[in-house]
Amino acid sequence: MRLKIAIAGGAGFVGINLAEVASASGHDVVLVDKGDRLGRYARSGMGSKVSLVEANLAAGDGDALAGADVIVNLAALAHVDYSMHFGEKVMANNICVQRTVLEVANRNRTPVLFTSSIEVYGGNSGPLFVEESPRAPLSPYGESKVFCEDLIQLYRQKYAVKATVVRLTNLYGPWQSPDRIIPRIIAQSYSNVESYVTTGRLRDFLYVADAVSAILGLVEAGLPEDYYNVSTGCGVKLEEVVDHIATRIPGSRYRTIDESDGGRGPSLVASAARLEKFLGWRPATGLGAGLEATLDWYGRNRDWWSQFSGVVHADRSGPEFLVDFAVPL
Repeated sequence: MRLKIAIAGGAGFVGINLAEVASASGHDVVLVDKGDRLGRYARSGMGSKVSLVEANLAAGDGDALAGADVIVNLAALAHVDYSMHFGEKVMANNICVQRTVLEVANRNRTPVLFTSSIEVYGGNSGPLFVEESPRAPLSPYGESKVFCEDLIQLYRQKYAVKATVVRLTNLYGPWQSPDRIIPRIIAQSYSNVESYVTTGRLRDFLYVADAVSAILGLVEAGLPEDYYNVSTGCGVKLEEVVDHIATRIPGSRYRTIDESDGGRGPSLVASAARLEKFLGWRPATGLGAGLEATLDWYGRNRDWWSQFSGVVHADRSGPEFLVDFAVPL
């Protein structure tokens, strides 16, 4: 069935990747965002197939979402470290956007898929998180997602809004800004900048194409009213990721550091067994293949990420290494 899909936050990392796949699959896609501030849409070449409508969703401007068959809400200030510096701004933005989306959904009886995060679990010493695990966020970003999930539940109960919640793990791949761990190390390696990597951390890395496959699969399946982790279930040490990158880019340099990670627990790995049971979904891209594809993409798209040279060269002592700080929303 051909659907009209409105993607809130559509000019973002996941939004651009989702739009490309959904459009190629025959769906009509409209991106709704507060402009194309990082230039993904302009450089993607999809302008002839997918439209971008500028709207301030955090201020209640949701008209561009009306008329869709499905709304996918990806819109958020989504960086944990940014939220540790600017927690009030992150909370206000993410919660206000969610309320706008749900108000539109209620008025137009439009189903919603909301992308939450496994950051709602906070972290632990190693056991896999499942959807029933307690929510215990360790950052304002994670807390904002808890509030947004609770708004979903409110609108379900009070207004019978149909909504699916997916909790995304740590994603990586094309169009991700170079203040996230994998693209940051890649960009720094290409720029001959030494990287710093925190030891003793286990993360669940999923290639963005697999996340898109899960999201689109749930949309096409009619959006069951449930919660789903979108993850690999495999914990990976950050040092392993850096070692792989270092073998591929001559001259790569990195130093391991042992420091507290205030916004995250030592292990943040989640099971996607519920999604696999419902949708038959499993990650199709192993970490090695995903890193190779990301390395290749970053190598071919320096013209895009080089605009963030200041971010790539900045250390992590302050907010200067964050793209949302360098290019404010």
